[in-house]
Amino acid sequence: MSGLAPLTGSTLLDVGCGTGEYTTAMASGFGHVDAIDIEEDRLAVFRANVPNNVTTSCQSVHTLNFKSESFDRVTMIEVLEHIDDIPRALKEVARVLRPDGTLLITTPNRLWPFEQHGVSIQGRRLPGYALPGLTWVKPLHKRLSNSGAFTRRDLEHLADESGLQVQGVTYMMPPLDSLQAGHPLHRQADRIESTPLRHFGQTIIAGFTRLARPPADPAS
Repeated sequence: MSGLAPLTGSTLLDVGCGTGEYTTAMASGFGHVDAIDIEEDRLAVFRANVPNNVTTSCQSVHTLNFKSESFDRVTMIEVLEHIDDIPRALKEVARVLRPDGTLLITTPNRLWPFEQHGVSIQGRRLPGYALPGLTWVKPLHKRLSNSGAFTRRDLEHLADESGLQVQGVTYMMPPLDSLQAGHPLHRQADRIESTPLRHFGQTIIAGFTRLARPPADPAS
């Protein structure tokens, strides 16, 4: 994410912070951080060891309890794919983002052939690798999975609906956390990220800025 916008500033909002691992890693770059999640039990774990400059609260991104133009950065790390009403959520993010601020997200890349959160078939839960290519068939993927995946074009369309514009996009191959540091597959993944094959990476990372003027309300 820091390749798209500096992870520094006066204020950060981390949406879907969970137990706070990513929030804690980013907190030192900001004067104050607000971290929100809808799962109180996960927030309780975070609060047991929360940094001094972080305030946690249980709230939904659909109805943010913050003043407009409050944050230099907003982050949504592996969150977008779990949101039911994405345009509504992104409009709220656009509202609380300062005019020169940036929204940074990571989310599953639809061009990666494996669903990352598993699939449900006739009541059975299966790992995503059981159905390679599922993410490429959007209607079937939507039917069998309860999480989303996105292409750059998808994100651009969502941005247009929400008062945002895509500032930049990059991709990440699988982190291969189960392999020891320096494993040849780590080096191979790093090499792929510098080639056109990166567009098939596991994760799409995107930065958004606010539009100068919000989109017109179709109902008006």
